[in-house]
Amino acid sequence: MEEKTIGTDINQIEITSLNHIKGQPQVQELLRVNIDAYFQNRANNGNSSFGPALLLGPSGVGKTLTAKAIHSELANLNLVESNGEMLNNTAELTSVLLTADDNTTIFIDECQALNSKAQHLLLTAISERKLYVPRGRAKNIKREIPLANFILILASTSEFQLQAALRNRMRIYCRFDYYSIDDLTGIVKQRADALGWEYESIDVLRELASRARQTPRLALNRNLQMAWNVCSSHDRTTITMEDVTEAFRLLQIDSLGLDSLPREYLKQLAKHKSMKLNVLGSKLALPRQTIASVIEPYLLRMELLEKKGSDRAITIKGRNHLDTTDL
Repeated sequence: MEEKTIGTDINQIEITSLNHIKGQPQVQELLRVNIDAYFQNRANNGNSSFGPALLLGPSGVGKTLTAKAIHSELANLNLVESNGEMLNNTAELTSVLLTADDNTTIFIDECQALNSKAQHLLLTAISERKLYVPRGRAKNIKREIPLANFILILASTSEFQLQAALRNRMRIYCRFDYYSIDDLTGIVKQRADALGWEYESIDVLRELASRARQTPRLALNRNLQMAWNVCSSHDRTTITMEDVTEAFRLLQIDSLGLDSLPREYLKQLAKHKSMKLNVLGSKLALPRQTIASVIEPYLLRMELLEKKGSDRAITIKGRNHLDTTDL
C-alpha cells in the first residue's frame, strides 16, 4: 500500500483552477463567464482576448491566488509577476511589455504604486497595443513598436490611486470582500486535506478561521501553519484543540485575531477618554500612516474603535474585549 505523503508547508499547494477557490462567489462567477467567453470566441474566430482585469480588495483576501488561477485556466505558458513599486522605472516596465508574447500573462500586484508616467505607459500599451520609443537620439521623434496580445491582470488595495483613464480601460472588475467564518473554515479544511494534515474535529479548523481577521492569508499562513508546527513539535500528525490553543498562546493571538500590537493600541486608548493620532503614534513608536492603514481598519470593522478626525476613542465593546482577554 502506497504511503500517504504529508506536506510540511502551507505554500506547497498550488491553486490551478477557479474551482479550487472557495468564497467570493460573485468574483468566481464573473471570471468564469469571461473565461468561457474567451475560449468560445477563440474557437469561433481564433482572435480572442481576455481582460484586462482589475482585482480590487484589501490585503490577504486572495487576489494573487485568483490571478494565478486565471493564468492557469487560460493555459498561458508564461506568468510574469511583479508589483507597482518595481515597475516605476519605465525602462523595466517597457522591458516586461516588449518581452511578453501571446502566451504571456502579466500580473502587477499593488498596481496603485505605479507612478503617473508608468501608468500612462501601461495605458498606451493596453489601449493601442503599441509602445512609442525615441528614434535614436532624437527624443521628439518616436517609433512604434507593436505589442503581443498578452493578458494583463492588475491587483490593487486602493483603486482610486490609479488614473481614471487606466481604471476605465479595465474590462473586468473583480471586487473582493472579507470572508465569513464559514468560508474561511472551508478554506482551512481544503488546504489541510490537500496537505494530508489530519485534525481532531471541524471545531479545530473553525477556531483557526475565527481568529484570522476575515482573511484567508492569516487563516492559512499564520494560524494553520503554526497549529501544524505545534502538532509536529509533539511528534503527532493530528492537529488537536490543545495544539491550536498553544499556537495562539505563542503567537499572542486573542479570540478576535488581535496580536499584541493592536491590543496595546486599545490599552492606550482605554487610559483616556480620547487620544490624538499623533500621540498614539508616539506611544506606540509607529508612524501615523501605519496606525491608520494597518492597525485601525480591523478595529473599526469590529467596532472596537471610534474615530473623529484625528481623535480616537475606544468603544464599550473594545473595553469589554480587553477585560475578557487573558493574554
